[in-house]
Amino acid sequence: MEFYQKLGASLDSIASNGSELLRQSENVSTGTGPYEDKSEAIHHPRKKLMESAMRLLHLVTMPEEYLDHLANGVRFTILLPHPPNLTRSTQHADIKTLHPVSRVDLRPMARGPRRPAARDGSIAYPELAAKAGVPEKHLKGVARMAVLNGFLEEPASGRVAHGRPSALLVRDENFMSWARWMMDYSMPVAYKFAEATRRWGDTDAKNQTAFNVAEDTADPFFDHVRKNPDLTAVFSGYMRNVTASRPWSLAHAVECFDWASLPPGAKVVDVGGSHGQLAVEVASGFPHLQFVVQDLPETVEAAQKAFEADKGIEPAVKARIRFMPADFFQPQAVLDAHVYFLRMIIHDWPDGDARVILRNLRAALEANPGARILIMDTILPPPGSTTLQHEQQLRVRDLMMMQVFNARERELENWKALLGDVGMEIDRLRQPDDSVMGLLTVRLQNTAPPPGSPGEFVQVKKPMMPATEARPVLIMGAGISGLCLAQALKRHNVPFRVFERDAAVDSRPQGYRLKLRRDAAVALAESLPAEVYRTFQTSCANLAIGETDFNPFTGLVVNSRAGGGLSGKLGLHPSYCVDRAAFRATLMSGIEGRVRFSKEMTSCEMDEDRGVVTVTFRDGESAEGRFLVGADGLHSVVRRHLVPAHTIKDTGAACIYGKTPMSPAVLERFPEKGMRWMTIVSDQPPMLQSCIIGDAPVTLLLEPIRFSQVSRSQHQLPADYIYWALIGPEARFRVDGETPPTSKVDGGGGGGGSSTSAQAASTDAARLSLSITQEWHPSLRSVLEHQVASQATLIRVVSSVPDVPAWPPSAMATLLGDAVHPMSPCGGVGAQTAICDACSLAETIAAAQGSPTAEEIGAFEEAMRIRARRSILQSEMGSKKMFGLRSLEDCGAWNGL
Repeated sequence: MEFYQKLGASLDSIASNGSELLRQSENVSTGTGPYEDKSEAIHHPRKKLMESAMRLLHLVTMPEEYLDHLANGVRFTILLPHPPNLTRSTQHADIKTLHPVSRVDLRPMARGPRRPAARDGSIAYPELAAKAGVPEKHLKGVARMAVLNGFLEEPASGRVAHGRPSALLVRDENFMSWARWMMDYSMPVAYKFAEATRRWGDTDAKNQTAFNVAEDTADPFFDHVRKNPDLTAVFSGYMRNVTASRPWSLAHAVECFDWASLPPGAKVVDVGGSHGQLAVEVASGFPHLQFVVQDLPETVEAAQKAFEADKGIEPAVKARIRFMPADFFQPQAVLDAHVYFLRMIIHDWPDGDARVILRNLRAALEANPGARILIMDTILPPPGSTTLQHEQQLRVRDLMMMQVFNARERELENWKALLGDVGMEIDRLRQPDDSVMGLLTVRLQNTAPPPGSPGEFVQVKKPMMPATEARPVLIMGAGISGLCLAQALKRHNVPFRVFERDAAVDSRPQGYRLKLRRDAAVALAESLPAEVYRTFQTSCANLAIGETDFNPFTGLVVNSRAGGGLSGKLGLHPSYCVDRAAFRATLMSGIEGRVRFSKEMTSCEMDEDRGVVTVTFRDGESAEGRFLVGADGLHSVVRRHLVPAHTIKDTGAACIYGKTPMSPAVLERFPEKGMRWMTIVSDQPPMLQSCIIGDAPVTLLLEPIRFSQVSRSQHQLPADYIYWALIGPEARFRVDGETPPTSKVDGGGGGGGSSTSAQAASTDAARLSLSITQEWHPSLRSVLEHQVASQATLIRVVSSVPDVPAWPPSAMATLLGDAVHPMSPCGGVGAQTAICDACSLAETIAAAQGSPTAEEIGAFEEAMRIRARRSILQSEMGSKKMFGLRSLEDCGAWNGL
């Protein structure tokens, strides 16, 4: 019962927001409504709502209701045997043919000087029926069916007006041609599919199709179209609308192939290129390329005239495009091109004819092994692997190809088999988001371009099912590494979503300053968007290199050295010092809408056949994606699902992080030489106590964090402060024989208890830091006495072993940072290593458009293990010095969550 109450509340909310959406859509007829807004803020929620609504309708429809829903659509379609013929006018717009036995002339749509219309642009049914010369009851019945289906509107009782679809027909002549084609030809052909199948059975003949039955012609489709001027005009308008719409857009061909990598003067042949739209689009963006547009002689003749007369094409673009009569059923005459482009060609032909087309291009590849065939065509996805709307579009196209051409749309395996039959193979593949077509780069089987060949170019390998807004890369954890990965994916235009179990980005302490060395700085420069990287650089704290060591009991300097003490073979020279909170805020910039808080993952399911990973959260919600990244830190839920046997070691040490304002009171008491750079205070146990608790020291590491006035003038930064960490054997951190509860501080997605319990834990940690150092010299202890108690955090120090165990790589998920290789803070390289992980993974994911193979992930994970080994060895060395760690291999397993 509780579930249905929640469902009812959710539906009420959707209904309320839906009303607001409709209100905002009132200006759609002028092109100013939200549906014309292509921004992600509008586009993604709209698509998500549509997908959810379609799936919800499937789920709630009872079996006995299914045919009723189907009948509604069929009856409405029958009422539109011809498309509405809308003509634009300053005074009115016409809608014709809303009834199979009459043509209705509707004139309500705009007010004019000669006859005022209703304010809502409507007209009364009696007036419209009289003008149309049809019975009012027929008109009203048909119109109200159109209103029910969203085609028309009835703004007031007894009055009818344009709806959004009919208004679009008024505005867009190409859309009108599309509608005429679909209603006058495509649908009648669909009705004859069964009859054609009964008559001819399993045939590939181009003149034995449902189209031949519907049109009562013995000619194949294109021959019949060429003989009928009106049909030719309608089909041309239909194709212009198809090309202009996003799912069929030429923009995908421009954006999703690496044209820039082709050498200067490279030649592109557009096979069956019609009027050269693709050539114009690509040539406009890539002035170093030359184009040849091939088509049948009569098409080329008309295209050439239209091309020369088109004043909208720049002369410099026209100079690099020439038209050439050609038949793709004959051998290819141009053998020196770099790319042979076929857009929506192969799907028009059955396999036998398709093999002929491809064999005629094979000679070009044999003459120039560096050349490629680029096929932009439909690739049917596995059922259920994409959104319902997207799959519906593809299935409709598949049936249309069968009904008109005895051809079909092909699945990936069909494409591989077809190409294999002619000695070719897929080199690279991409399926752009929002496109009904994929891009296949094709080469000769078992060949690669020889180094330095004229046709050689480099392009990133693309997957079959890339990440989309509906199924993005899912990143668990909004810590430093998770956000670095997110920003890098944003830079590469790979859809992603970040889920963080904390309530907010600043809901708990997570350490304070980070020191990043050259490799992390270079990785950030190469991965972050330029503006984000500039903000990172200009928001960093002042950096001073050196170390001063103090005796904890005398307060005197025992060692000190400026500069090179941190450099040398280990490469410990830092490049940047950054406040963690400021850095996270920088990494959140521009992606706030893609990060969701209070989302604690509980489980995940991976469907490799569909290429979909589904994550379920504690609140009952779920999310689907192409790939899952566990950047959720030490307490990683992703790790528990992906690598349940993975072992992390308990070092036997604890650490308290803290923050002390750089107040006059502290600066007066703390030694001046300790406020220059990094300062170390090492507390060795007395001799007899060391016999009981060992000779491991407790070490205080601190560093002043100061920001320049230049940085402060550009960014919101914290007041100057002293960062410190007190680390030592767990036995030294006990109170009444027990270690206080530790906080879940890690690389991201840590989680924790209530704010009250967290505050109490921080207060206890602050008191513990004072208790441990009660024998210290007052000057040194002052930094702890003036700390912000609410910022103190006690953690258990755990680590992976240097040789991080391998696991079978997955094409669906991976881990990075503390989620897989946590390490002691004594090396100062944990965050640095996680950042490098994130940037490396971003390259792998971006190269595969969000859907990498298991082999690609395996290569990333192997490189990550090598990187982690160096860092863990360094942190192990520091741990031996700071708290007496013996060996990570000898440590017991950590049993924390």
